[in-house]
Amino acid sequence: MQTKEIAIIGGGIAGLTLAVSLRNTRFKCHIFEKNAEFKEIGAAISVFPNALRVLRQYGLLNDILNVGGAITKICMKTDQGKILAQTEPRYQLPAMCLHRADLHAILLKHTDATFYANHELNAFQSTPDGKVSVSFKNGVFRIFDAVIGADGLHSVVRQGIIGDGKPIFRGYNIWRGIAESNIDIGYASESYGKGKRVGIVPIRNGQFGWWTTVNEKFKESDEPEETKQKLLRLFADWHDPIPELISKTDHIIKNSLSDRIPVSGWSKGNCTLLGDAAHPTMPTLGQGGCIAIEGAYILGEIIKKYGVTESVFQRYESLHYHRAKSIIEDSLQLGKIGQLENSMAVYLRNLLMGLTPSSFTLKVVDKYFLYDVTSMKI
Repeated sequence: MQTKEIAIIGGGIAGLTLAVSLRNTRFKCHIFEKNAEFKEIGAAISVFPNALRVLRQYGLLNDILNVGGAITKICMKTDQGKILAQTEPRYQLPAMCLHRADLHAILLKHTDATFYANHELNAFQSTPDGKVSVSFKNGVFRIFDAVIGADGLHSVVRQGIIGDGKPIFRGYNIWRGIAESNIDIGYASESYGKGKRVGIVPIRNGQFGWWTTVNEKFKESDEPEETKQKLLRLFADWHDPIPELISKTDHIIKNSLSDRIPVSGWSKGNCTLLGDAAHPTMPTLGQGGCIAIEGAYILGEIIKKYGVTESVFQRYESLHYHRAKSIIEDSLQLGKIGQLENSMAVYLRNLLMGLTPSSFTLKVVDKYFLYDVTSMKI
């Protein structure tokens, strides 16, 4: 059968996972990245059982297990370290945390796509014969059988398909980093204060991923005191090892947290959206990367079975949209609860957390972890 040429805009986790799913098929992937290198930022990422099922299907499970750390317990704490609730997820596959760069490198290794760095998308347009013309800001012009917009939160492809403008800032910023320490935690934790949160996840060999959130203005500057000094001030009286992990981090990344209101209509002609370009979510549940992997699986399987047409892409959306929408909405609401500032609201939140049975918490977690996209009828 004739080879079909697919342009994937964006060389992140979503686009690479799709390319892995289409390796050794008649669908040739060309991945375009606007940056000079194909790499990921220095932060941790959660790969929960629902995403691991996909990666196992592609033969990547051992690679993931070799570079990550398994979460065997999750603790919810106050800013002073009092345990409010804890749960011990037990599933056939583990809940893993690893360096984003390691996951990215594993996916890169297992693709047979052609890669193009320094290719920032300028425009794309359907042609009369059902193909898609694509132009880049460096002057390159190409024709493809299909275009997949996997270009993230600020997706150019999304603006050409949906046109819903800028993402919605949700009132708080996040700092992320990875630190090495000889502390013996062995579990994941999330700690809650007034308008502030801290999460810690063990990776491996004494490496810990951490993140902090603070209610403040969009893209508020950390100057003049500099990022690390600001965080050490804001979290100076929080429980160990939070100040230590911040102080031992060489590179701290800051972002203003934004998402979008879930909307359907991801496809136009032979173009569709994938990952954060389709369904950006707040990081509260740690499912952003996971549902990107799930979506890439659905899209890859449906392309292999039916080809690349607008109706095929609409079927992909129908199979993935409601799951993604639910996670976006749940993440947004849980984030709002975590960022409460009012003293009485904080007291009631912590009280309710302490009164919630771990069996109930596990049932909530099951909704995300037990989902098996690989058993879906495509």
